[in-house]
Amino acid sequence: MPSSSCNNITIPKDGKYHVDPSNPMHMVRYLEAWYPPGVSEKDFLWGGNTAQLALLADNTVLKYAWDRDDGRAKNCLEVEHSILSALGDHERIIKYLGKHEYGLRFKFAANGDVRRYLTSRNPSESSEQLRRKWAKQAAEAVAFIHSEGVIHCDIHPNNFLLDENLDIQLCDFAGSVFGHLDGGAMESIRFFLPRDPMTTPDIKSDLFALGSTIYFLMSDREPYSNLIEEEVTARYSRMEFPDIRRYPCGRVIEACWKGDYRSAQEVVESILALSD
Repeated sequence: MPSSSCNNITIPKDGKYHVDPSNPMHMVRYLEAWYPPGVSEKDFLWGGNTAQLALLADNTVLKYAWDRDDGRAKNCLEVEHSILSALGDHERIIKYLGKHEYGLRFKFAANGDVRRYLTSRNPSESSEQLRRKWAKQAAEAVAFIHSEGVIHCDIHPNNFLLDENLDIQLCDFAGSVFGHLDGGAMESIRFFLPRDPMTTPDIKSDLFALGSTIYFLMSDREPYSNLIEEEVTARYSRMEFPDIRRYPCGRVIEACWKGDYRSAQEVVESILALSD
């Protein structure tokens, strides 16, 4: 972790791993924040479990491992490079600009990710038409990567970016599966298809997560946002899902959750049919 405390409990600054005071199942250690040459604190955009995003002087984005000694983080970047190189350019995938000395470079997404865009605005500012467009485009992105043999493994609103035209672009393939490559990612609870967590994610698990993402697009919140994670898991296991009847694309969301679709392209077609 890049700080000396966790939930207000100090982590020793010795560089060694210690039990996370907030979760005894996790190990954490103190790391001094660092930035690649040419990057400073003011350029920081976003940070995840293994990587940071920063804006470079040329207005492109650098993704780099925040722990320079973390072999897994470096491997995830290699996985992402391989997958994006194989996928090539596509209007629904973030524009990849190639390797950088300290990580990977991407085109800057002018309007951030879907979650931050929606939560920073009054719901009335995002029309039903715009939300339907995003749902279709999100499904198009997933359909494309599946057609190329890639399973994303972490579909959620944070990983759908918005360009200058408010069009969707899928990002973050560091944890994805592609042939023999496996970044080891897994969806968070409200996007997780009930299954043995040791099994490899597949089309069905991506589609389940896509359903939860479309639910967010239509409601501005995650499924069962008022429940603790254990209760969400229990309800999903019983095939009990939030009421979607009042939301646009409600039947599409439900079909994703129930496993009725065989492909993301079927999701695209269902959303298009709702507009006819």
